[in-house]
Amino acid sequence: MNELEDTLLAGVVLFERYKIIRPLGIGGTSIVYLAQNNKIGSLVAIKAIKKTEDEIDLLAEKNILIELRHPSIPIIMDIEEDEDRIYLIEEYVEGKVLEKYKNKLTEQEIIDIMLQLCDVLNYLHTFQERPIIYRDLKPSNVIRMQNGHIKLIDFGIAKKYSHETTRDTTQFGTRGYAAPEQFGFSKADVRTDIFALGVSMYYLLTGKNLSTPPYRLQPLRDENPYISSGLEQIIMKCMETVQAKRYQNIATLRQDVNALGNRKNDNNDYDVFLEKSRNVITVTGINRSLGTTHVAIMLAHYFKEQGQKVALIEWQAHHDFIKICNMYKTIKEEKFYFVFNAIHFYSYQNNLSYDKSMVANYDVIIVDGGQYDDLEQKGSYQKSHQVLMLCGGKDWEIDSFEEYYFGSPNKSYYYMFNFMDDTSFRVVKESMANFKCHQVPYNPNPYLITETTQKILDDIFGVVATKALGIKRSKLDDVKDHIRSKIQVFKNTKRKEQSHSGDGRG
Repeated sequence: MNELEDTLLAGVVLFERYKIIRPLGIGGTSIVYLAQNNKIGSLVAIKAIKKTEDEIDLLAEKNILIELRHPSIPIIMDIEEDEDRIYLIEEYVEGKVLEKYKNKLTEQEIIDIMLQLCDVLNYLHTFQERPIIYRDLKPSNVIRMQNGHIKLIDFGIAKKYSHETTRDTTQFGTRGYAAPEQFGFSKADVRTDIFALGVSMYYLLTGKNLSTPPYRLQPLRDENPYISSGLEQIIMKCMETVQAKRYQNIATLRQDVNALGNRKNDNNDYDVFLEKSRNVITVTGINRSLGTTHVAIMLAHYFKEQGQKVALIEWQAHHDFIKICNMYKTIKEEKFYFVFNAIHFYSYQNNLSYDKSMVANYDVIIVDGGQYDDLEQKGSYQKSHQVLMLCGGKDWEIDSFEEYYFGSPNKSYYYMFNFMDDTSFRVVKESMANFKCHQVPYNPNPYLITETTQKILDDIFGVVATKALGIKRSKLDDVKDHIRSKIQVFKNTKRKEQSHSGDGRG
């Protein structure tokens, strides 16, 4: 009978206490269920481990976990047994396994996860006088909760380190993540978990592990150029085949990861933007959720309609561009960006290595800067040619604007008031007489530019509306030269006529 056939049905009550709700996961010799403790009403996770004749100690997980107390390790609440299985009743952890976050995490999020994993592994490795080696670290064994906290689950093959043996007699671990020593070449130790941690982070950043052809891992930045060289060096060192070349303990690894997280971003990307474009515009907002992405997309299409080549940069971790990329069938995906409506969208990648990813030059680069407080920490945005500051127009948002206004507002910015009625806007504009104030046009579809939107943006960017004449704004200077030429021809013709007329009279 296979595992699926042997799965307990919803509603079954185990040991007169635990009511099965549904399976959470199925492994080689175990099934994990979500269940409810009928006596107190709380949810629990029940791991049902099939009894076999293998040399694996079926109680290894229980015997280890029962002693451990760490915020990133689930608590064992109870243990039961019948003829076929052992049941571990554990704390239920609600969240998603890290495997679900493949290619979706920023560098800062990866660093945070690594620091948390270092903390829990260091706890295990320094547990009492004998280290506990986890031996099966992989993205599917780590749950990320909604608040970003992680839990290390499934201690099925964890063991206490033995000084007496020189190599592991049984091969354990998951292919793709297991270190070479887990296949009988030498003995697993704390460096075994460091290897798996490195491969796990490599997978989250690239979608590849050692089970992916060509069955070896290329330099990390060859696969993901957006990450920093510092993070690449750390992860590649974790994955060294020879144990002596890896980090020798978690404490040293954590120290390097922590230093990387504390290192200030050089923020040289705006220098790249200035080199790649003659017009760099940053859109930011005094508050969150004021619509910076909406306005940035609208602005990109405004310039695109003028025949200009436009790039759109997601500067903060909204991940809205990834959602856009997944929504439309007409999107063309390139290596570092995707193209939609002839605009190049660069999704958020922790603002690193745009010098490598921006392969083209643009007429306009528009930066979706998100909230101003976050943007201000990356001071290089001030190099922009224009900054559009979105301000909330609702009653409960005015306080935030006043707090900013009575601080040190920048008179060179364009202040854009969103969802503000005409009367209120007139009052604000009069009180900010020395500032450039505009209402954000009502434009529910940012991919289409309305006549009102065009008029307001023409006013902001000093462009004459010539669309009605069928003339692209990017050709405006040529049009002016043509008109001047026609006028000059007309003047010359009039002079000749007057000259001939004078000869006749004489």
